[in-house]
Amino acid sequence: MSGRLIRVGLGGLIASGKSSLAAALVASAELHESIGGAVEHLDVDALLRSARANDGALRDAILDVVPDARRADGSLDSALLAARAFADPAVMHRLEALQWPIVRAALSEASRAAEERGVRLLLVEAIALGRSGLAEVLDGVLFLQVDEAVRRQRFVARGGSADDFELRNAAQAAAPAEMTGIGAVPIDGSGPLPESVHAASLVLRRLCLQGESTN
Repeated sequence: MSGRLIRVGLGGLIASGKSSLAAALVASAELHESIGGAVEHLDVDALLRSARANDGALRDAILDVVPDARRADGSLDSALLAARAFADPAVMHRLEALQWPIVRAALSEASRAAEERGVRLLLVEAIALGRSGLAEVLDGVLFLQVDEAVRRQRFVARGGSADDFELRNAAQAAAPAEMTGIGAVPIDGSGPLPESVHAASLVLRRLCLQGESTN
């Protein structure tokens, strides 16, 4: 069984476990077998961190929006930048307008490279799949849903502060409605990881085999 590259978004609020789920799906031999090929993962947050560190033009444009995010060595203070963005929707909007075109270009390049390697499924992990416009070029979207109390506990357990969680969580308050608006399929992520992997795998198999013979 084989077919064209399928690209699926993986969204979820802060500390919902998107990266853990994506890693488990990439490592799942059962999923690979059921869809007829390999699974790869594109982490949009990691992509943007790299772009902010290495793209001088992007860094300068960001500093035009948040000038005091410049460190003495000229690099970006990521913690200060994030705090300003999460605290001010106008700043967040301006920064996203700078960064999403870079993400879309990177997604196109990653897709071409994945197709050349014969990859069957590319998981695109990002929070703002709706307002970024990424969902429009994807074959489907999963939304990992986890209770707020569980997400807060996870965030603090990995070294974050409760106050930082509240700030980031509030900034993402519109995400569930956005995900509903783009037809994202909900995946329960509050329980053990294998349960989330199983639920996500069923949806991914259906997306990959849509319109193809499953014999």
